[in-house]
Amino acid sequence: MKTKEIEDNNNEGVITTFRHSLDSIPLDLISDILLKFPAKSLVEFTCVSNTWYSIIRSQMFIKTFMSMSISRPRILLTFKRNHNNDNELLFFSSPHTSQVSNDSSSVVSRHEMTISRTSPGDYIIHSPSVRGFLCCSHQHQYMVCNPTTRQVINLPEDHGFDHGTMKCYMHLGYDPSSDKYKVLRMVTQPGSNLVSEHSVYKLERQQCSYYPWRRVEGGISNYIPSSNGVYINGIVYYEATIKPWISSVVLVTFDFGSERFGQIKTPGENFTCLANYKGKLAGLSLLGNSFNLWVLEDVKEQAWSKTDTFVLSHTLWDLQLKFSGTTDAGELVFAPSSFSDDFDVFYFDIKEKTMRRIKVEGVTNDEEFRCRRKHLCYVSISCDHVENIYMY
Repeated sequence: MKTKEIEDNNNEGVITTFRHSLDSIPLDLISDILLKFPAKSLVEFTCVSNTWYSIIRSQMFIKTFMSMSISRPRILLTFKRNHNNDNELLFFSSPHTSQVSNDSSSVVSRHEMTISRTSPGDYIIHSPSVRGFLCCSHQHQYMVCNPTTRQVINLPEDHGFDHGTMKCYMHLGYDPSSDKYKVLRMVTQPGSNLVSEHSVYKLERQQCSYYPWRRVEGGISNYIPSSNGVYINGIVYYEATIKPWISSVVLVTFDFGSERFGQIKTPGENFTCLANYKGKLAGLSLLGNSFNLWVLEDVKEQAWSKTDTFVLSHTLWDLQLKFSGTTDAGELVFAPSSFSDDFDVFYFDIKEKTMRRIKVEGVTNDEEFRCRRKHLCYVSISCDHVENIYMY
C-alpha cells in the first residue's frame, strides 16, 4: 500500500495523509483491466498482491479468460530433441494467420517452455493440446503440462503395471459438465497389444501421489488401440482394430462426462489422422500424394460425407509434409515432421483448393533453442491450442 503525505498550507501546517491503494479500486474494474493483459503477464501478476492473486486465480476470471482464448486459437509446435542422455521438449506457439493473407507470409512464434530430462529414453506426446494442456511421458513417468503457466503435473504411478510386458496408451480430455480434466488410460495384456484394462485419472487442484487410477468398464475388449486420437466437445475419438476381425477398423469413443465408451463405423478407408473439422470429427486418408477428407456429419446415424480428392504438388510432396489438423476456418494444416533451418507451415483451403505457405519465425532466433539444436529435432503440432492460466 502506497502512502502519500502532503502539507496543507491553509490548515496551519497540519499534515493530511492521503492513502492510495489498489484496494480502493473496484474489484470488477481491476478484473476488466487484467483481462486485457497476455497470459504470461497474468501468471506473473499473481505475485503483485493478494488481491490480484485472488482475482486471477478465481474460477470466474479463469473462465472469462478461457472464453477469450478459445476465440483466438494458436498453433503449438512441440520440438522433440534427444541425444545420448539429453532429452528435451521445447514448446513454441504462434497465432494463426488470416486466410486473406498472401500465399507466402510469416508469423512470429514465442517460446513457451522447455522440459528436460538427463536420462535415457525418448519423450512421447500422447495427446495434442486440449484447452491448453498436453499429455506426454518420458520413460515410465507420465505427465500433463501447461505451456502457458509452465506447470508440469506428474501422474501417479501404478505399481501393478509391468512396463516390461505391458503397454500403455493415454488420451487427455475435458469434462464440461464438471469442469474437470481427465486422462483415459488403456493398458494392454502382458506380451500382447490387446487392451485388457481401462482406467481414468481426474486432475485435482490438490494433487496427491496416492490418488489411484480408477477403473472404468470399457464395453469393448480384445482390441488393438491406436494413438491416433482427437478430442472434440467432451469426447475423445481414436482408431482401433477389433479382434478377431483384424482388418476391421472402427472408431472408439469415450465420453469424459459419463465415462462411457461407444463405437463408430469408419467409411471403409483407414485414416492417416483424425481431426476436429469445424466441431465435427474428420478423418484424412492419404493415398500416395493425394488425400480424401471424410467428415462425420451425423454421429447418431454414423453418416459420413467425403470431399473431393485433392492432390499435393510434387514440390510439397517432396517436403514429406504431415497432416496436423485443421483451423477454425476449415483449412487443413500440413507441416514437416522434422525441423530444418527454416520451418514452414502450409494451410490448404478445401473450397478454393489453394495452399498458402507460412514461415514460422522466432524459433531459430531463440537463444535457448539454438543452443540445444545440435541434432535433428522432431516436431508435433496442435492446431487449436489455447492459452490457459489455470494452475493446479
